[in-house]
Parts: sequence; C-alpha cells; structure tokens
Amino acid sequence: MREYIKRVISNKIKDIPQIQEESFQTEYSVIKKALTYLDGKKIKLKPVSFGYHGKKEIKAPVIEIKGNFPHIALQNLSDKIVYIENIENLSFLHYLKISNPAAVITNTEIRKPIFIENFPVFYIPSFIKQEELYIKLSTKKIKKEYRNIFLDIGVGTYFIYINLPVDSRFQDINSLSFYGSLSTLIYLLEKLISIKYPKGYRTRIIISDMLFSDYEGLYNHINKIDKDKILSIINIENCGIGNEKLIIKNRRNLLDSFHYIRIKKILEKAGKTYNEEKLEDYSNIDRINLPVIWFASQPNESLYNLKKEFLNEKLILNFVNDLFFIINKLYKDS
Repeated sequence: MREYIKRVISNKIKDIPQIQEESFQTEYSVIKKALTYLDGKKIKLKPVSFGYHGKKEIKAPVIEIKGNFPHIALQNLSDKIVYIENIENLSFLHYLKISNPAAVITNTEIRKPIFIENFPVFYIPSFIKQEELYIKLSTKKIKKEYRNIFLDIGVGTYFIYINLPVDSRFQDINSLSFYGSLSTLIYLLEKLISIKYPKGYRTRIIISDMLFSDYEGLYNHINKIDKDKILSIINIENCGIGNEKLIIKNRRNLLDSFHYIRIKKILEKAGKTYNEEKLEDYSNIDRINLPVIWFASQPNESLYNLKKEFLNEKLILNFVNDLFFIINKLYKDS
C-alpha cells in the first residue's frame, strides 16, 4: 500500500518535494483462536480485538449491557464477562476499558479490528442466555516492521502536520473510506504546492501506519521531534465523501479552545457550516496529545465495505477547497 500511495503521488503531482521514509519495529499480541460452550456445545469465538495478553482461560458470570451508557465506567467488572447484543457506537468500548471486564462478547460484527490490551473482544452470531461462561483462548506475539513516508512543503521553525493514516493489514485500496481520503490528500497537496500557501511555517505531509486505530506510526514519528514545534495535526481519514462533520471529541476534546474558536470564525466568515460531533468509532488518536483537526464522515463502520465507485469528485473538491481555506487562514492574524 505504501508503494501504491508513493506511485499515485508521483504520477499525479508535478514538482513533488523529496519523499522521505522511516521505519519502526512494533510487537503486539493477537488471539489465534478462542472457544466457549453454549448449551453444552463447543462454539468458536471470533476475535475482533488484538493486544490482549492476559489469562488464557476465563470463567466468569455474564452481565448483559443494553444501550451505550457512560455510567458503566463507574462499575468494576473485572470478574464479569460483558455481553452486548448490539453496540451502536464503538466509542462505548472506551468506557468499558475503565470498568475493565474479563472479556466482552457481542453480536455486532466489527469489521475493523481494534487495539485493546485490557480485555479480549469477541464476535459471536448466537445470542447468549447463560449466566456463566467459560472461555479458552490462545495468543501469540507478532513482531512487525512498518514504514511512514513524509514530505515537507515550505520552510519555518514550526510545523502543521497533515496526516493520512493507513493500515496495509486491513484496508482495501479500492474502498470508499481509503480512496476518498487519499483523493482528498492528493488534491490538497496539489493546492499546497501550486499556490505555495500557507507561508511562515512548514507543512509536513505524512502517510503513517495507524496499526488498527492505534496511530502507532504518527505517534512514534512525532515523539522523535520537538512536539512544542507542532502547531496542529490535520487528520485525513474517512473524508472526501460529502457529509463530513467536525470531530471535536473522542475520549477527550481533540481541539483546544484556540483552534476551535479559530475554525468556527473562519467558517462563519466564509459562510460555511459543518456540524460538530463526538467520534462514533473506536479510536486511540487521543494518544497524540496535540490539537487534532478532523473532518470525518460518520458512522465510519458503514464505510468499510463500500467501494470507491460511490465517490463523487465534485464533493471531494468542495471539501478540499474548504479545508485548504481553513489551513491557509488558521494561523494568520484576523
């Protein structure tokens, strides 16, 4: 996927700055197989999370949760297996991380694997009526090398980052979510190079490995440099589709008051309106701990199986024009 992106950028953009690469090593745990027993029958469980490296046998009472309620974080569920028939909003899993159950089982198909070390998450099509479950699982450690590619536009002490997170282990280059985001980046890059704005600081374009929503590539990259010199991160993910919302919060606010107020004023002066939403997906982008400007389509889960043929070029260009306008005005005096 990395080579594909490099090839697309080189073919579509003239006078492209030098593309640099960096590599990192990572290690994480995956569940090889898992099973349980329902009504005396052995049933395979499908792992939909990775990172867990705890107990290989879990025997615990089952507690069923209906609805996505934040107050679940106030409960200690360390000795319970949580069963959720329908997870309407994957961000709910962050509350469960606080209550720390022994395991989570759901009837909701989670298409994109999620990174959770605290407990395993399994999908099962069968409904669970038992009061207690026994789960047996096996895990293995995987070591991976992954690469980021990046390039700089302009000069200056301070950076604004434009991040396209990709995951070659999961994403399909022909999917709506990936191709819409890549097209957004290409058109935005063309504008930044041809118009030669914004000025006064460097714009770093980075295609980073996200490692199943954990943003490992971006996280390790920015930790190699002085974070005080990074003004903000513009996240190009699940966009270019035409119904983008300004994502203002995940587990915590993604924007500080300066960036939030500034973006609102820029859009108001331009007569533009973007609805504001809390992220409905499971994401660990908070770990970046910098202001994140993210316009995304939601709910994200519905985008992963759609193909790029559903994209509308005009909608992509309209969004790119708005985003470029924000970038160009963001750090200028009013």
